Amino acid sequence: MSNVNVKVRPDTPLAHISFPSAKQGGVTFQERGFYGHLTLRGNSGDAGFVSSVEDVLGLSLPVKALSSASNADVSIHWISPNEWLIISAKGDEAELEASLRAKLTGHFSVVDVSGGQTVFELSGDDVITLMKKSCGYDVEAELPVGKTVTTHFAKASVVMNRLDEKCFMLVVRRSFSDYVWRWIEDSSQEFGLVIKL
Repeated sequence: MSNVNVKVRPDTPLAHISFPSAKQGGVTFQERGFYGHLTLRGNSGDAGFVSSVEDVLGLSLPVKALSSASNADVSIHWISPNEWLIISAKGDEAELEASLRAKLTGHFSVVDVSGGQTVFELSGDDVITLMKKSCGYDVEAELPVGKTVTTHFAKASVVMNRLDEKCFMLVVRRSFSDYVWRWIEDSSQEFGLVIKL
């Protein structure tokens, strides 16, 4: 029996989509499907826990409700008391998980949920109007830059973060990614939709 090296090609949840090729439009869409996702649970009142997370991630743990912290490589999003979503743009979630497990003590939980969700980024001059059509949450008045909320986009539950005035991040469950994408494609027809690959 010969040794055969089989390479598994990683696919994003939207790998099956043939994206339209518009060059101009009021909304820009990008799937960031290879980001790493970790769910972290622990006691935010434990100074040792907080400092250990900061040592590993290089960011202050956001302990205020609905807040977030980020740098070029990692973002941390407050999900609920003593629960956070960590997103790694470098896709080094296995290393981050191992480092957190080595550093943290006491009662905590770190779970790699990368395979179960993806990140959609929506931006552009008409993105606010698109968000108003798609989400009951008041993104203009109640979602300043940096705030993270768990809400509904169309009929799908998402974690939403405002990255800047005209840019939003949606963390979408893999099982809803096709539905959310098709909603975005349909509801942005009046503005024009640009795809960033």
